[in-house]
Amino acid sequence: MFMLNLVILSLLGCGDAPAPAPAPTTAPAAAPAPAAPAPVAEAVGPDGPASIKVPEIAAIPTDAASIAAGEKVFADRGCGGCHKFGAKLVGPDLSGIFTRRTIPWVERMISEPGVMVKQDPEAKALFRSLMVEMPKQNVPEADLAPLLAYVKSQGG
Repeated sequence: MFMLNLVILSLLGCGDAPAPAPAPTTAPAAAPAPAAPAPVAEAVGPDGPASIKVPEIAAIPTDAASIAAGEKVFADRGCGGCHKFGAKLVGPDLSGIFTRRTIPWVERMISEPGVMVKQDPEAKALFRSLMVEMPKQNVPEADLAPLLAYVKSQGG
């Protein structure tokens, strides 16, 4: 009889009883990953961000052919829709631009206006005053010098 009771108890112990809860562990929490270093802001000088590569134009051409080619670029790219000489329209007045800005700054503003507005203090100030960002016109590098020649010929 003892053996029978032992077999019955053994069978009852094989039921679907829930497993005991695991013992709590006291392992330390994982330390948070160190923060990535903050990106270093690019130094921006009077010529704008150096990361914007532009051709080095030492002097703006003054010959009639360059000015005529620049006038065509100005018209073809729709620059006159926002810029005038002697008056502010949507964009700033271009009269005297080369007395206020360097040649590389103007080139960079034409080439990468979005980058300039984010990084260059002067471009940021223009954006705040005008509330319009100049659209990128994709002016080829070869057209920059003639375009600047035309702007300068008009009092820029």
